[in-house]
Amino acid sequence: MSFIKSEDSRKWIYALVALGAAICGYLIFKLLGQLSVWFDLEAKVSNMILISQAIGMLFGFGTFIAIVSNEKSRNYLQEVYDELLKVVWPSSDTTLKITVGLVVALVIVAGIFVSVDYLFKLLLSFIY
Repeated sequence: MSFIKSEDSRKWIYALVALGAAICGYLIFKLLGQLSVWFDLEAKVSNMILISQAIGMLFGFGTFIAIVSNEKSRNYLQEVYDELLKVVWPSSDTTLKITVGLVVALVIVAGIFVSVDYLFKLLLSFIY
């Protein structure tokens, strides 16, 4: 049983797009900050941090509007959401069993690698 319902599709899609747009805006802000350090723009432009924040926010907001207003992207995201509703997620018991099995297998493989490494080190110590 999933907590995601098909009636909530628009809300989830807008939340995902808003998150992506916020990340894009943050990356633009960080890029402008790095460019201002490289080219010493803080000394040349007053309020460079405020300007880079404003540009980052405008870019993020523009990204959100561009994606939401585009019919192809909305249809694509709706199809992705509809496919996500069809996914059968494993139960917590199954997830726990698979995780424990994976950890045990990784410990065994790591032990094999350590043993082989130790044997090669021992062999090379006899040679040299």
